[in-house]
Formats: sequence, C-alpha cells, structure tokens
Amino acid sequence: MNLLEKATVQSFHRQRLQYSSTQALGYRDEASQRLRFEALRHWGDLSGSSILDLGCGYGDLRPFLCEHFTDTIYLGVDFLKEFIETATQTYGHLPHTQFFQSDFLTAGLPEVDFVISSGSLNYRSENQLHPWQSITRMWEIANKGVIFNLLDSNSFSATSLLTGYDPQQVLHFARQLDPHAEMRDGYLPDDFSIYMRK
Repeated sequence: MNLLEKATVQSFHRQRLQYSSTQALGYRDEASQRLRFEALRHWGDLSGSSILDLGCGYGDLRPFLCEHFTDTIYLGVDFLKEFIETATQTYGHLPHTQFFQSDFLTAGLPEVDFVISSGSLNYRSENQLHPWQSITRMWEIANKGVIFNLLDSNSFSATSLLTGYDPQQVLHFARQLDPHAEMRDGYLPDDFSIYMRK
C-alpha cells in the first residue's frame, strides 16, 4: 500500500473511534468478529506456540487465544497508534503478550510459529500484487503455519476502502507455497479463511 492508501485507512478507523470497538475496527458487529476468530481455530491446536497477529486492532484475538489454547506467546502489530495504545491498556497485562505499532509489510518482524491475519488484508490498493506480497511475507516468517481470512468477492461488493477476493484464486496462490493449503467458507456469507502449514 502506498502512503495515501495507508492514510485513508487510518482516517477511516480514526473517524470511527467514537463507536463500539468492533465498528471502529470495521466489523459489522461482535458476532461477525467472533465467527471469524472461530474459523481460525480450524487450523488445529495452537497451544505452546508463538503467534504474530498482523493488523491486530484492539488485540481482541489475544483473549480468544487464551480462552482456547494454553501457553501461547502473542505479538500484536498494527500501524494505527490508537489501536495499539488501547490494546496495550486492555490486554498488555496478560502473560507473554506484547503490542507494537508498525507496518508489517516494511518492518523487520521476528520469526514465529504462526502468523494470523483477520481482516487486515482487505484494504484496496493500486498495487495489484499487494495481497500476494502480504501472504508471501507471512509465509516467510512463519515456522509452522499461516492463517488468514479475506472478503469473498462473489458476495461482497467492493467499497472505496475494502475489496473482496476470489476464493479459488487465493487458494491457488496459497497452494503455490503450500500444496496442501485449505480453504473454509460458509461461516459468514462474505468471508473465507485460508490455512497453510509447513
């Protein structure tokens, strides 16, 4: 994403900060956020793993992981300062939990067991390679696997900020990195998840 596109994303979220946390993040409601998180569990047991949450927002994935898995090490990254400040205040006290403000596409990131991205790859970009570069970057720093979700272009109408993707095209690309990559849909009408393993 270029600087103008990043500024547009930041402006969108800052304008929504006075609303509920899920609306500020761009989710319709808490239920749709929760269903996306539940879909991430399809990968399997993440207990005892280090996890990098790209575009972590308010860090809501952290308590969800604590609820379902044991002994996880969590690193949340987002480029919006307000999100990171709130995430740190809300969940920074949890053990093995850290939050950083950074652009994950340009920052030096540590190798971790899993890289997770829930909703953060849906922003429009003039760079047609943006989603593929992001997925490749996630794959490069993950030791065990990558889990992410995207909006489904078959049922989601693109906006000035967000865009959807063809699930089969994304799965085809993922299988160039992991021939056994899997896709799951049906948990929401306009969303799908991809699971990649090393």
